[in-house]
Amino acid sequence: MKKNHHKIDQNYLLIFLIFFFSALLFFVFSSKDFVSKGHQNEREESTKASKKELKDAYSFFFNTNFIPNKKIIKVVAGDSLQKILLKEKISKLEVNKIYQKTKGIVDLTKIKQGQTIAVIFRIKQNKPSISRITFQVDELSSAYIYYDNKANDYEVRLNKKNLEKINFLAKGVIANSLFTSAQKIDVDAEVIVEFARIFGFEIDFQRDMRKNDEFQIFYERFEDDEGENFKNGNILFAYLKNSGRKIKLYRYKDSKNNIGYFTSDGKSIEKALMKTPINGARLSSGYGMRKHPILGYNKLHQGTDFAARRGTPVMASGSGTVERASWFGAYGKYVRIRHNSTYKTAYAHLSKFGRNIKAGKKVRQGQIIGYVGSTGRSTGPHLHYEVLVNNKRINSQRLKLPSGKRLSKNEMKNFNLEKQRIDQLAEISKTNK
Repeated sequence: MKKNHHKIDQNYLLIFLIFFFSALLFFVFSSKDFVSKGHQNEREESTKASKKELKDAYSFFFNTNFIPNKKIIKVVAGDSLQKILLKEKISKLEVNKIYQKTKGIVDLTKIKQGQTIAVIFRIKQNKPSISRITFQVDELSSAYIYYDNKANDYEVRLNKKNLEKINFLAKGVIANSLFTSAQKIDVDAEVIVEFARIFGFEIDFQRDMRKNDEFQIFYERFEDDEGENFKNGNILFAYLKNSGRKIKLYRYKDSKNNIGYFTSDGKSIEKALMKTPINGARLSSGYGMRKHPILGYNKLHQGTDFAARRGTPVMASGSGTVERASWFGAYGKYVRIRHNSTYKTAYAHLSKFGRNIKAGKKVRQGQIIGYVGSTGRSTGPHLHYEVLVNNKRINSQRLKLPSGKRLSKNEMKNFNLEKQRIDQLAEISKTNK
């Protein structure tokens, strides 16, 4: 009985499948017939419409008319933001509108040669228009000029970094040199150079330093929101233990706004002239008789030679007025400074002069006046340094220079208060050792 029932079910399924495929074949052939009877054009129009819809959808998502085009532009000499935008085919009307919006918020004249400006364009009436402009105003702030669709106008925003001043105390022991030892404890090069400049009146870091000498640098650091060191500030306190001798120096601004570094008893570290006008050099030839390396005969060497890499900065030994900054025969590129009625210093064989160094210019002690070279009669890169007393060349290494000034009694009261403040800050400061 069950077998007969199963056969009936199979028969019904077979009949259904035959009917379904017959209906499908009828529909296919009827469609062909229908098309052949004059509806071909309608089908073609339907196909074209479908293609157009697809094309429109593609254009919406992929066509550059709808997607902003970003461009990074490097500022060249003579450029301004207005000139840059006009070169990019932005209309004068729009450029003037942007310029007016920035007034009082961003100084567009601060755009400098070499910096980059990011511009995002949009298409308005088949013409390029501005969607957003981004550029660095200074080391702390960035400008954003953007088109606000809701307001139908341009908006300007100035983003500034928040910096926190951190008092930082670095302690170290000399292994090979001050520079390498300080860098190992995360002291930036500019801070090390300033530390060496401060002690440059008293210490020759190439010859006076000994292994296991100690140093401390208490200075300001400005950190950004992420805790990264953004820039360095003033050295507030400097300490050096050299061959058993301890020197502590405090930064102090007096009642006349003069800034200097003083010992605990109020004596300035500054002298009339620095001991050496160059860092990172070795004494290659002293003052006295020697066989001249080029001329080949004995000749009095009336200066001190410091061997150093080409381009090493050369500092003014003391404040004064530049008497000469030019080529000077066998001396090559040469600078001479008059410090007072008694003292002059001279610097020879320079590769180039410092910025704005020329006759008649005032210079301050420690200012870069040139760079080591090998111009004139020279066998290799070095600085030839001379000290003249009453226009007579003398041995600079044996010169006893007058010591720095002492603070007056009234200044000492304020200095002691400043010294106490610095000592207290150093105790609670961030330390690296």
